[in-house]
Amino acid sequence: MSLPPELWLEIFRCATHVPRTRSIATGDPFVPERPVDYVWGMNSPIQSMRTKCMLVRVCRAWRAIATELLYEHVVLSSPRRLDAFYRTVLESRKEFREKENGEAELVDGLGHGQWVRHIEVQRWLRARAAHALSYWQTIVRAVSFCPRIRVFSGLWQAPLPDGFLPVLARYLPPTLEEIYWQQDSVLIAVKELPILTTSALVSFPTIRVLDLRKICILDAERSLQHVTFGTMSLHNVSYLALPTCPLLLRYASRQVMPALRHLVLDAAGAPRTVYAPLAMKELANFLEKHGQQLQTVELLPSNTQSLRPGPISISAFLAPNACPNLETLPGPPIVNLAYHHAGSPSLPLLDAPHPSLKRVGIRGLGISKLYPNKPVQAQAHLEALVAYRALFPALEVVRTLGFLVGTSTDIFAPDVFIWWTEKFERVGVDLQDGEGVVWMLEDGPEKAPLVASESGPFHAFIRYGNSVSS
Repeated sequence: MSLPPELWLEIFRCATHVPRTRSIATGDPFVPERPVDYVWGMNSPIQSMRTKCMLVRVCRAWRAIATELLYEHVVLSSPRRLDAFYRTVLESRKEFREKENGEAELVDGLGHGQWVRHIEVQRWLRARAAHALSYWQTIVRAVSFCPRIRVFSGLWQAPLPDGFLPVLARYLPPTLEEIYWQQDSVLIAVKELPILTTSALVSFPTIRVLDLRKICILDAERSLQHVTFGTMSLHNVSYLALPTCPLLLRYASRQVMPALRHLVLDAAGAPRTVYAPLAMKELANFLEKHGQQLQTVELLPSNTQSLRPGPISISAFLAPNACPNLETLPGPPIVNLAYHHAGSPSLPLLDAPHPSLKRVGIRGLGISKLYPNKPVQAQAHLEALVAYRALFPALEVVRTLGFLVGTSTDIFAPDVFIWWTEKFERVGVDLQDGEGVVWMLEDGPEKAPLVASESGPFHAFIRYGNSVSS
């Protein structure tokens, strides 16, 4: 039985899927993770493109269906690739159309540019002035032939030429929904970041995702004294990603974003010289302006290898008046959730319950950090959530993001995780691994508790029953 073309297209799209192809926004961090299937493997951009090229060569029917997948996400990483793409979309616009008298005439159509949904421009090299001018002109011409772009990603190593951004904004479609902007070694004092100092973003009234977390400003602290930002109305922005940079936090606090619901703070994108109190001060101003509407705050660590926490503590978002509607809070483990670092340990950091926090995600947890006889900061985070359950009356789920018990090679991993699960169960909270599984001991006569010493830390683990997931 033949399948409709729409179903074939979805099958092809699933077979060639690569993350961040159709959207730059991170998904819900609480979507259950699945173990990697090394038999089938995972698509890489190169493998995905090879598969797409093979699909369009099977037959004419498949070519008509799968051609749009070839142009769904276009990466222009070199001047040569940019020129080739421009020539392709230009030549594809020429098509023959039959007239009423039966004759064929050559007309301009939409061409392959109509299939482009995400265009990514990577500018890593400094070129001579003559070559650079033609490069920027070709970018604008290529973009003008893509009327249905939804996502634009710009990765720039060098400052943009004067006047380029307003021209680019003029030729990008007004229906643009997502913008990713990465720029290295920016000196804001000499206006090397026009996306912040111009009103280009206002040209896109439908923009809902704004990712600025990879903008590295070298003079962020010096510029705080004399750089001011204008106010723009970005009514549809619901997802905002920023580095923990005080200057960009100040910029965001000046904008009007009534639909903002999801905030990502990336500590890896900020300059290493940023003084943490300055970032906290600007964050307080940002939360005073936008904290009321935030529902998800995602903290990314300053080092993805060690998952070292950034300069901003999660307690800044749990204050009573900071984010009263916050429901989801994923981030790396912190040293201590419940106490001041420099104050008396008897004084809790939070003096009032948070009414709406439902889900907490902790990244960077592994079985080696969960053994009770090896206390680390991750355990202090878990213990604080249990000990101060009264401060989070709506809390339902704590999940170890990225850690799947079923894939651990440690034979005691289920037992150790179950020990923590039972601690959270006593206070009415589900502790889940990355798959969204609550692990518990199998009911039966062979069930036995894990053995611990009287002093508290475990000296041995004994597996009497089988550990199962539910």
